[in-house]
Amino acid sequence: MRRVLRSAVPPLAALLALLLPVAGPALVGPDRAPACTVAALLVAVAVVATTGWPGLRVAGRGLREGTVTAETGVAVAVLAALGWSAAVLTVAAVSPAGPAAVPPDPLAGPVLLPGAAAVLTVVAAAVQRTGRPPVGHDEEVRAGLRTVADRWSALLTPPAVLTAVAVTAFGAGTGTPWPAAVPAGIAVLLGACPLPLLAVLPTALRAADRSGGGTAVRLPSPLPGRRDPLGWAGPAGGPGPAGRVDTVALAGPDVLTGTGAAAVTVHADRGEDPALVLRLAASVAAGARPGSDLRGAARALAAAVDGPVPEVAEADELPGLGVSGLVAELRDPEPGGGTTATVVAHAVLLGGPDWLAEHGIRLPPSLSVERERAVAEGRAVLLVAWDGCARAVLALPRAPHPEARPGVAELVAAGLAPVLLTPDDDGAARALAAATGLDPADPDAVRPGLDGAARAAAVAGLRVRGRTVAVAADPATDAAALAAADLAVELVPWPAGRTADAGVADHPQDAARPGPDPVVVPAPGSERISARGGPAEVAAALLIARRTRAQVRSHVRAAVVLAVAGVVLAVLGTPAVVVAAVPVLGALGLAARGLHRRS
Repeated sequence: MRRVLRSAVPPLAALLALLLPVAGPALVGPDRAPACTVAALLVAVAVVATTGWPGLRVAGRGLREGTVTAETGVAVAVLAALGWSAAVLTVAAVSPAGPAAVPPDPLAGPVLLPGAAAVLTVVAAAVQRTGRPPVGHDEEVRAGLRTVADRWSALLTPPAVLTAVAVTAFGAGTGTPWPAAVPAGIAVLLGACPLPLLAVLPTALRAADRSGGGTAVRLPSPLPGRRDPLGWAGPAGGPGPAGRVDTVALAGPDVLTGTGAAAVTVHADRGEDPALVLRLAASVAAGARPGSDLRGAARALAAAVDGPVPEVAEADELPGLGVSGLVAELRDPEPGGGTTATVVAHAVLLGGPDWLAEHGIRLPPSLSVERERAVAEGRAVLLVAWDGCARAVLALPRAPHPEARPGVAELVAAGLAPVLLTPDDDGAARALAAATGLDPADPDAVRPGLDGAARAAAVAGLRVRGRTVAVAADPATDAAALAAADLAVELVPWPAGRTADAGVADHPQDAARPGPDPVVVPAPGSERISARGGPAEVAAALLIARRTRAQVRSHVRAAVVLAVAGVVLAVLGTPAVVVAAVPVLGALGLAARGLHRRS
């Protein structure tokens, strides 16, 4: 409640400063009109000094560096209106003529200019809000949101200042009194005030967030001095990478399946206990590094074990091959074999045939047959060995998420070529591709058997061939592939549900979410799109990015037209307070449009 009241004070104070000189005398009597005018001036000064201080500081820093920014245009208009009013009212207070020295027409005189300056200040602060929560680098985000406004203000503000000086000089030179000539010049500055330009990017972000539902897709805020993959800063030029993307690389183990735990089939060698196989395999899988391609298998194995998973020691993983570790278990004494429990330790290997061969272990014929059968069925296959012998084959189905196939179809319908980059072996990868609508026989569409480094190299290879590549991948497993992309979409795959095993979940935050659609927010300073889901959300993200940039372009054109219209009205002799309504209404109109329009 306090926050709402605190945010309501500046606009109410600005309206008070604008209305007090007109409504005050009618309420307290005409003889109190000078007091009402002075009170309005003081209120306006307070609003500008508090709400407008960040903008004034930015404008001052820009002038010291020799640059003209959007805040410069706002500061010039506000300070000119406020300074002229203060000077005229001060002279009137000490002049023998007293209040008679102030022109009686409130529109042509200085009495409403303080209120206009206060309103400009409040609107300039309000239209730059995106509605997103603070992320700890607000100053950098605000600077990024002013990127387009700064670029156009650098073109519009200096001519507006020269025009204001020329209008004032022309009026004074043709016999117009200074009290009337100066407000004509101030009207030019007010008409050129870049409030609509300041509203362009925040409005576009709000519309984009609404298009993404606020939960499934989030575009990054524009950041100064960073990569601009969406083309925020250049709405008048050609399309950014988001508009040029022709290939979408779906990278990683979970991008088409989600993070649900798959069922595990254990093909144990003769004499081996399947329960023991699962316990030891789950233990060593849990020792895989964060972001490992084995995390999906770790989730499935942990879910399949009946009881606690033993701790693993000295876990070591070689990406693309497998993981090893020491697993110790406390075994109860055999019947008739004494009363003391014993500790049994095993050196366990989990991975593919090459991983076992690296340790000098050969697969027995019975397990080779089971492995070949599982591969032919399109399953992901892992081998388990301990103490120098292969013990079992683990088969995990690679069933796609129910929304994966329609999502791939949406990518194709958008004119994008999907490419699957997966750590699965050839059989599982092509079965997964066929189930989601990709051509399993197309070597360009399915790239199996790739670890994280190989997936990043595949992305680089696509770019070398002239493609503009968007990579959709989980940053937990494919940070390198995302970094190699023209456009990165940080995709958090479909979660397993409202509960997850924090010991094996790549995204333990999913476990504590109160609902099924948690908000995704780009990391502070991120230059990437954030999405939750699968290919459909990737297609939506690219579509939103393209529409958002088109919206920015149309809004920039509208803002420039409003600035020119305000200057023309001022040159034609329209009172300064009336001219000030042009940028104010234009900015509020753009901001309101972003509240109900979706990109």
